[in-house]
Amino acid sequence: MLVLVYAAAFTAGGTAADEMTMLDFLPNPFAADRPEWDPFGPGYESTYYPGRPPWDPFSPESRDLPRIVSADPFAPEYNLSIGADVSSRNQLYLQSGRLLVTEGVVGLGSPYTLWLYVGEWGPLSVYDGGRRILYQGLVTRGWYRIDQYAETLEEHRYQFNTSRWSNPVPLAVSSAGYPTGYGLVGRVVDTRGNGIPGALVRMTGSAGGIFTTATDLQGYYGMDVPSGSYTVTAEKEGFTFSPSTARVWTGAVSAAGTVVGYQTGWSPEADPGAYEAGWVEGVVTDRSGAPVPGATVRIDGIFTVTTDRDGGYGASLAPGWHSISVYAAGYKFSSASVQIRPGQGSRLDLQGTKVVVLGSY
Repeated sequence: MLVLVYAAAFTAGGTAADEMTMLDFLPNPFAADRPEWDPFGPGYESTYYPGRPPWDPFSPESRDLPRIVSADPFAPEYNLSIGADVSSRNQLYLQSGRLLVTEGVVGLGSPYTLWLYVGEWGPLSVYDGGRRILYQGLVTRGWYRIDQYAETLEEHRYQFNTSRWSNPVPLAVSSAGYPTGYGLVGRVVDTRGNGIPGALVRMTGSAGGIFTTATDLQGYYGMDVPSGSYTVTAEKEGFTFSPSTARVWTGAVSAAGTVVGYQTGWSPEADPGAYEAGWVEGVVTDRSGAPVPGATVRIDGIFTVTTDRDGGYGASLAPGWHSISVYAAGYKFSSASVQIRPGQGSRLDLQGTKVVVLGSY
């Protein structure tokens, strides 16, 4: 059971008077393995978080920024209901099935969604355990959603602020069957989601290094590897496997994407209840809506596609969450994530900001 205790002096309006200070300086859980004398250790002034410090040769790029989108949880395509009362004007919820709740537990390696009702327009800051993870210069009143992914085994405490604070939402990440005594964990399954035992798992680091281990009777595996980004594949006689990816940080338990194995001779027609590939499609534009042709769309940091003359792109992907980034001369883009469901398409439009390139000397 996760128990969080927060003590603060409250004003007459019920808002913590020192809440801003508390949120800005809560110790980061990713620094827990570092000694006090380490400048990136768990002291209150620590700035260490996944993706840092920059001098670490195995340090991956900074974590993808969350993407906030305008959406109505009560619209027919969502059809959600509020399952917990919130008295503040700014309201924050976690989606649990068809309900919006104010605390919960999610399994490692699983997606989840946060819903925000902004009742006070202004600059929006979203915090996780005291670290600001998202900033928008100006948002208007209304509903918004943020899709997240339990990539690491940790505890979250979400809260957001415009002109006043929202309620907090504590969220615990459970082990979900993974052998969490290791830094990198994952699972290899067949087309129906059953674990494949005895598969050889190969983890190839983007900065070099190849590591191998085998799956247990339920298809799980775990191994300690240096921090960095990895491509994960598997081998077993009678199967072909779709690759996956993983990002690993020192002091955290990271979950790799699920590797799916297809038996020799398998076909979707012969097994309609199995995992099917999905796809992502969208348009890359600038802020005015003009298309950006010839942009490079990189998926999971592994392979790329190029936008057409109308800025459109598309790719077939395995089910699960995938990271998407865009590169184009004269533009700056933020990374995003997209969830692919079996046999279904997902749309992800991306907007870039024009930048002035002054040249080099």
